[in-house]
Amino acid sequence: QRNLLEEDSDEEEDFFLRGPSGPRFGPRNDKIRHVQNQVDEVIDVMQENITKVIERGERLDDLQDKSESLSDNATAFSNRAKQLRRQMWWRGCKMKAVIALVAVILLLVIIIPIVLKYHS
Repeated sequence: QRNLLEEDSDEEEDFFLRGPSGPRFGPRNDKIRHVQNQVDEVIDVMQENITKVIERGERLDDLQDKSESLSDNATAFSNRAKQLRRQMWWRGCKMKAVIALVAVILLLVIIIPIVLKYHS
């Protein structure tokens, strides 16, 4: 409606868009203009609010995407940490087994000559 009123138009179109105007409608026309101005202000505020809500929705979508990405990365990190923990546990077990085997061999090397010496 505002766009139609702003463009060049003739009196007949203005009459249908704005209503009757002229000196005979003086105080009433002022009230109508005042109310129309208030309506225009409310429309402007609502358009700004709608724009802000749309922008907020876009920011929330971005935040949700980042949150999902972070969650995926955290899950991948957790899985890799569990896998690494298992690898390190097995490596520790292998090391303990090697140390135990070396200790047994050393004991056998030390004990066998002593036992053979006493039995001969």
